[in-house]
Amino acid sequence: MPLNVKRLFGSALLVLSAFIISSSAQEQPAAAKEPASETTEKEKREPTAAEITHQRVAKAKAFIAVRNYASAVHELEMIRRETAEPSVHSVANVLLMYSYFEQGNYKRAQQFLTDLFGSYRSNNAHSETYYSAVAGQVIKGSRDKVERYRKLGIALNDRSLPLEAINDIEQMRVTLEMIVEQAREISAEKERIPVLMPLLEEATAVRGLLARDDYDARRWRDEIADTREQIANSQSVVLNAILETPITEAPAQTPAVLTEEADIAEEQAPQTETPAESEPVQNDADRPVKIVGASQTATDEKDQENISDEPSNLKEPIEAGALNGYAVNNPPPAYPTAARQLRATGVVRVDVVVDEEGNVAEIVKTQGHTLLQNAARDAVKKWKFKPFTRDGRPVSATGYINFNFSL
Repeated sequence: MPLNVKRLFGSALLVLSAFIISSSAQEQPAAAKEPASETTEKEKREPTAAEITHQRVAKAKAFIAVRNYASAVHELEMIRRETAEPSVHSVANVLLMYSYFEQGNYKRAQQFLTDLFGSYRSNNAHSETYYSAVAGQVIKGSRDKVERYRKLGIALNDRSLPLEAINDIEQMRVTLEMIVEQAREISAEKERIPVLMPLLEEATAVRGLLARDDYDARRWRDEIADTREQIANSQSVVLNAILETPITEAPAQTPAVLTEEADIAEEQAPQTETPAESEPVQNDADRPVKIVGASQTATDEKDQENISDEPSNLKEPIEAGALNGYAVNNPPPAYPTAARQLRATGVVRVDVVVDEEGNVAEIVKTQGHTLLQNAARDAVKKWKFKPFTRDGRPVSATGYINFNFSL
C-alpha cells in the first residue's frame, strides 16, 4: 500500500512538471510576438496631415466658442501659412474674419479684405472663392452686430453712446463701404458680375441699416435701388450673350432683289432727267398776298417759334468745379469731438448743387473720413455763393467744396 502511494505521488509530480514546462514554452513566443503587434498598431494609429489639420481647425473653433479670439487668430494664421489646401483656406479665412470682427480688430479685418481683393483683381487661383466668402462674412457679421444693438435697445445713430460703441459702429460702416467701392471698381468686367452684384446689394442694404441720419438713410436707399437696377441690367446682358441674340435698335435693311420682269419693266419705262440744280419756280398762287388791315398774328407766331428754337441748355446747371473761390459766406466746420479724440484728420470733399440765388440746394455726395463727413455737411448748408449767370441769366451750378481737417 505505501508503495502505491509513492508511485501515485511520483506520477502526479511528473505530470505537473510537464505541464509547467509546456506552459512556459508557450508563453515565450507570445511574449516575443507582442512588440511586433504593438508597433503595427502604432503605425496604424499615426494621424495623417489632413487629420492633423482638421484637429487644428477644431481647436480654433473651440477657442472661438469660449471667446478666446487671440488664440483662435494665432492658430488660424498658422494654418493659413502651413497649409495649401484651398478648402482649408476657405474655412480658415471665414473663421479668421469672424474672429477679427468679434475681437473688434477692424484694422486687420480691413487689411485682410484688401489683400484678398487685390488677389481677386489679379485673377490668382481660388481668389474668387476666398474673396466672396470673406466679404460675405463681413456682411453677415455686420448684420449680426446690428441685431445685437437693436436687441439691447441701442439706437445706432445715437451720438451720446460711449466712444467704444461709436467707434465700433463707425468702423462697421467703413468696412461695408470698402466692399461697395471694391464691387463698383471692377463691376465693369462682365465675367465678375455674378459674384459682385449680390455682394454689392447685400453690403448696400446692411450699410443702410447703419445710417447716421435721415439724409444718410435716403442716400443708401437710393443706392439700393441703383444696385438692383444694375443687377437687372447685368442679367439681361448675360441672357443676351447666352442666347447670342445681338441687340439692334433698328432691323437691317435687306437689299432689294430684282426679277427679270422688273428688269424689263425698268428698261421700257421712260427715263426722265432731273436737273442737277434748278431754282424753284413760284406760281402766282404761291406768292404771298399782302392784305391791308390784316392782323400780325402770323408774324407773332413766327417770332414765338424763333424764340422757342433757342438752345435749351440755358436751364442746365453750370459745372463750376471747385466752389471755394466763389463763396461769399463760408463758415468753417466744427471739429467733431469723437474725431478729435481718435486723431482723425484728412480732406473731406462735398459735392453740391447751388441754385440761382447762390444757396446750397442739394448735397450730392460726400467723400472722406467718415467721422468728419457730418461736420462738413453741416457747414456746407450754411455757405452762400455769388449767383452764377449764363448770357446774363442766373442759373444753377454744380461743384465741390474741400475741407481740410487737421490737428
